[in-house]
Amino acid sequence: MLVASFVETKKQSIITEKDLNLLWRIVKTNWYIPILIVPFFYLAGYFYAYKQIDVFQAQTQLLLNKNDEYSSGNVVTDAGALYIDNSNEMKVIGSYDIMKETMRRLKDRLQVSYYIVGRVRVTEQFNGLPFEVIVSNVNRSWYEVPLDIRIVDYDHYEITLPDKNVQPIKGEFNKELINVDFNITIRRTSIFDKDLVASFQSTNYQIIIHSTEWLITNFQMGMSVENPEYTNILEIKMKDIIPERALLVLDTLNQVYTENTLKSKIELNEKTIVYIDKQLDEISYNLKNIEDTMQSYKSRKNILDLDWERSDYFEKLSTLDRQRNTYNFEIEALNDLEKYIIEDKDPQFLPPNVFVIEREGFMKTAVNELYTKQIELNQTYSKAKENYPGITDLKQAINKLKQDLLIYINNARKATQKMIENVNTQISSYIGGVQQIPTKQRDILNIQRKVNVSEQLYNFLLERRANTRIARASIIPNVKIIEQPRNMGVVEPNKTKIINSFMSFGLMIVFVIIALRIFFFTRIKSVNHLKELTDLPVIGVLPLLKVSVDKGIVVDEQPNSKISEAFRNLRTNLQYANIDAQARSFLVTSHAPGEGKTFTSVNLATILAKTGKRVVILELDLHKPRVYKVLNAQPTIGISTHIAGLNSFDEIVSKTIIENLDCVFAGPIPPNPSELVLSEKLKELVLACKERYDFVIIDTPPAGLLSDAIYLMQFVDASLFVLNTKSANKKVVNFVQNLAAANKIKNMFLILNGVRSLSGKYYYKGYGYTYGYGYGYGYGYGKGYGQGSYKKI
Repeated sequence: MLVASFVETKKQSIITEKDLNLLWRIVKTNWYIPILIVPFFYLAGYFYAYKQIDVFQAQTQLLLNKNDEYSSGNVVTDAGALYIDNSNEMKVIGSYDIMKETMRRLKDRLQVSYYIVGRVRVTEQFNGLPFEVIVSNVNRSWYEVPLDIRIVDYDHYEITLPDKNVQPIKGEFNKELINVDFNITIRRTSIFDKDLVASFQSTNYQIIIHSTEWLITNFQMGMSVENPEYTNILEIKMKDIIPERALLVLDTLNQVYTENTLKSKIELNEKTIVYIDKQLDEISYNLKNIEDTMQSYKSRKNILDLDWERSDYFEKLSTLDRQRNTYNFEIEALNDLEKYIIEDKDPQFLPPNVFVIEREGFMKTAVNELYTKQIELNQTYSKAKENYPGITDLKQAINKLKQDLLIYINNARKATQKMIENVNTQISSYIGGVQQIPTKQRDILNIQRKVNVSEQLYNFLLERRANTRIARASIIPNVKIIEQPRNMGVVEPNKTKIINSFMSFGLMIVFVIIALRIFFFTRIKSVNHLKELTDLPVIGVLPLLKVSVDKGIVVDEQPNSKISEAFRNLRTNLQYANIDAQARSFLVTSHAPGEGKTFTSVNLATILAKTGKRVVILELDLHKPRVYKVLNAQPTIGISTHIAGLNSFDEIVSKTIIENLDCVFAGPIPPNPSELVLSEKLKELVLACKERYDFVIIDTPPAGLLSDAIYLMQFVDASLFVLNTKSANKKVVNFVQNLAAANKIKNMFLILNGVRSLSGKYYYKGYGYTYGYGYGYGYGYGKGYGQGSYKKI
């Protein structure tokens, strides 16, 4: 049970030795990439962050409806939760008109931006410069154009235009500079001292003149308005690279917005006073006419006094007449209000006589509420579309108020008319009695009654005017500044974040490069790596030799070297390889030139010959023969001449400097090498070699370029495919596997050549050997043995 459990646990292991080997191989071959790339991106991010300009943020807070009268905001209920909607006021603060008025007030401070041009970056300045620019007039084409200013001396300066073909413009401080394009004045500031002229001359200054539209757009983009949840507080934030400028803009914006909230109330108050003054003028004029009429009548009729009894009688009649006039005035006011409601007049002009009527309760409250809601509706129209929910709510509320007011007006008018009828009845009764009074006295009393009525109305209007003026003094804004503008410090850029972003991008590049190297450029450097990629047996490993040689047999020249030991191991592995019969013939090939197949063929044959066995090498790379160079031979005949019938088998067999090792060279390069390989004589040649020798080693062209090796594999006991660490990759391994599977090749073995380090007691630091040649297949029979291009690498 324990053994079974251990085996099951091992099978379920998440990380295997193969995974660890893969990870170590990736680290070992790519460790330098992050060391090079990540610091580079860190420095790039640091430099980029240094080049960025710090952005500051200023903030102020406003309390809306400070008397807890939530008239501007809408109280909205959402899922039982009560909150205040101040979105209208937020849009008003950020509106174009509010910002336009703010910029108008600050135009002298903000229209011109000042810069100091340094070697690395350009820095904007707001205070502390030796001069200031006053713009009287400027052509629109000069807006947002940088102008370089150089201080020549204490009294003079020079302006350089962007167009280098235009001569610089010279000007004098504190005097107007008039040009066809602008009219400006550059004045010295308090810090411009004669002793500092030299330092000012060495500084490069630059100015940019801004249009009002640019200023409005720029500061609107930098401003944000927030309303903390469940509060009536607005937080106004302004971002700017100069904190003093942001504070100045916010402070002025607060003033403009506060004044805007009072504007409609003050306008209504002023229009009411104007209306009352107009009525007073008319009454004064009428009163003067009545008094003149009375004086004229008394003079004409020689009247000096009236009887007290009759005077009291007429006084009652005068009182009734005054009541009737008052009622008529009220009816007129009610008619004006009804006309105003029905015709839907401009809400900015509510009939002032409505405010003269001394009616308390529903009438006064409803009229004021109607006026306020219509003003709010107009303001909402200027900031929102027709389908905005707030507009629909306001319209419904206004219609409801109008309906209630119209009903109230109709009822009030009927009641007042009945009062007039009652007064008229009493007046008629008194007039009947008055007819008994002498005509002179009656006329005097009538005139006096008109005087009394006009005087009382005049006094009434004077009182209303005084009350209206007092009411204006009590008009206060619904906004209170609870936090003056203050600097919140640097908010942008987040330099740490920028540097981290650059480093993250660098790491991403590192991963991409490593991934590309893994999938497309990873070379097979070790036996373990090769075994992970294929099921074909790896029968030999040859170390990388660092000393380059063109000729010679390394196992003969350096018998105690590491490479010689590797070939002995290869010989042993071949003897004990799992082959059906004892292997006596071997074909050596590779995927491409320069991988060491000829080097392997010659040295393998040599190491076999040193055991006392008779060995022959068949140089069947008829396209680019190489064996003769390694063996330091200059044959003139060979396989090509034998197949052509020019030489017998015995004639083409050559002895070598190695005992027991013969070689059948390729011979002159034929014009049709591949066709010779397919000939029947070649097959007979191979069989003859097998009969005469203990081992046959066949050196063939690269299988990745030519099919000769694939055809010849049928005549040997085992095929040896040489892979070199400098070019072997997964694609090559797949090629070998597909080759073996497609052609049903048995006994295909792999040899890994060029391994940099081999573990074990035979580690050897000594001679090295690199080997390669180029393939440029040219044809030409009889033009010389070994024709082709050879190069040492």
